Amino acid sequence: MTPPEDPQADIDQPLPPSPNPPGHNPPPEEGRILASSVTTATDLGPDLQIDVYALERLENNFLRLNIGITNQSDERFDLGFGLGDDNNRLSASQVSLVDDQNQQRYLSYSQSDGKCFCNSLEGALEGGDTENLWIIYPEPPADLENMTILTPLTPPLINIPISRSSESLENNNLEDPEILDLTMISDSLEGDQTGRTESGDEVSIILSSDVLFDTNSAELTEESEEILKQVAQEIDDSNSTTVSIDGHADNTGSDSVNIPLSKERAESVESSLSELITREGVAFEIEGHGSADPIADNDTNEGRERNRRVSVTFEK
Repeated sequence: MTPPEDPQADIDQPLPPSPNPPGHNPPPEEGRILASSVTTATDLGPDLQIDVYALERLENNFLRLNIGITNQSDERFDLGFGLGDDNNRLSASQVSLVDDQNQQRYLSYSQSDGKCFCNSLEGALEGGDTENLWIIYPEPPADLENMTILTPLTPPLINIPISRSSESLENNNLEDPEILDLTMISDSLEGDQTGRTESGDEVSIILSSDVLFDTNSAELTEESEEILKQVAQEIDDSNSTTVSIDGHADNTGSDSVNIPLSKERAESVESSLSELITREGVAFEIEGHGSADPIADNDTNEGRERNRRVSVTFEK
């Protein structure tokens, strides 16, 4: 099935919903909800609830997530881009799935026109109302029994069981599936700099400054966005209330340059993580060390590259 084209709407005008896929059932009765969470990143807070109704394999290599959005307040609430991207207002296109077994993250399918393979709400949620959203993903391996659901507005919904449906959907207008490795934070690091260290109850993730920033810049690159999303997810999954972010430089240049730059880079990482972390009560401690704490030999190019880093440390 190919959902009909939604007309492009002004940012202040809600997009009309796509129709439900064939055999798509209304929200289940109470007691059949697989998992629930309240939002931590909206004005409604605990008055906006997300329920998981089903995560099911379809007959032609698709995986469908079916969720409910409930406004438990007395006020109308516009979901806007809270769960969707710039091309998919009032949708759940930014909800992703994590395969913990194979350490991979599944993004929802996009069509060639930028629209998601999903539906969208008709408009603002009235107080007391529940609306249904569905999203289509690539199918995970056959032996995978559950996945974790990541939303921009709630803590992770862990160990959601995967069921099977007899339905089959068709869409020949899809972009290639996007399945990301969760080990991406260490893809650009070489040698014994694995990207993370663990000791006792503490985790330290080491991020290469050459990946996060351009030379002599404290502005994050586009490549850094997905990396920091993964770091934020680890922090969300932890019990830590304090996150330490430390910027480091190699010995090229003077302390008058290296110390402020390393601190500015740590501040940029903090700014990004504070927006990506959905769990409340997380505080940050930021420090720039310049070249004072090398972890490799500054006499080689490889060593200097390893020393240009930002470390993010928190309790498990």
